[in-house]
Amino acid sequence: MDRKRVKSAQNSKIRTIITNAVCGEATETFHTTIYITTEDRKPSKILGCTIKNTEILESSFDEISPKKMDVTVNGKFEVHVWYEANGDTKVAKNIIQFSENMQLDKIEDNKYYNKHVLAWINKNPNTLGTMVINKDGKPAISVEVEYEIGVEVIGEARLNIVSCNNETKHIQKEEDNIFDSILIEKDETFEDDDD
Repeated sequence: MDRKRVKSAQNSKIRTIITNAVCGEATETFHTTIYITTEDRKPSKILGCTIKNTEILESSFDEISPKKMDVTVNGKFEVHVWYEANGDTKVAKNIIQFSENMQLDKIEDNKYYNKHVLAWINKNPNTLGTMVINKDGKPAISVEVEYEIGVEVIGEARLNIVSCNNETKHIQKEEDNIFDSILIEKDETFEDDDD
């Protein structure tokens, strides 16, 4: 480092930058079996099945430790099944609610504040198969469903920077000004309010 940069570093001040950062993330595939009752008539044939209107309703923390974060994601989707019974075509519609627990690894062992969960459907629910069954003495249709949920935990990160004054009278290149004035360091002085 030349003398000009040493002099500039000696006239520096430490400042804190506060920004949002991803401090944990996960993607997980879930499988579930849905049972749809078909009134009193036993279906002779399943004609089709579709799933739509998938929605995340809520996401929240279950537990936060220094290394792990557990979150719960609640949502819903609609299942429509067409089937044949006694020569007639029928349709059964059900709104299915789900609640899935996901465990996230922290990306780094840094301190984060004011954490919140962002969750989304990474892969829409699709049907793996349908079958006519007898459930509790009544005819029903079982639907195997698969879907994928993505989760990120966003936290407030605090970084210390060294801010240096450039005391030279001539104009330097923009790249030199940036190099001389900012040095990013990890903030070790704050404590996590969630731990």
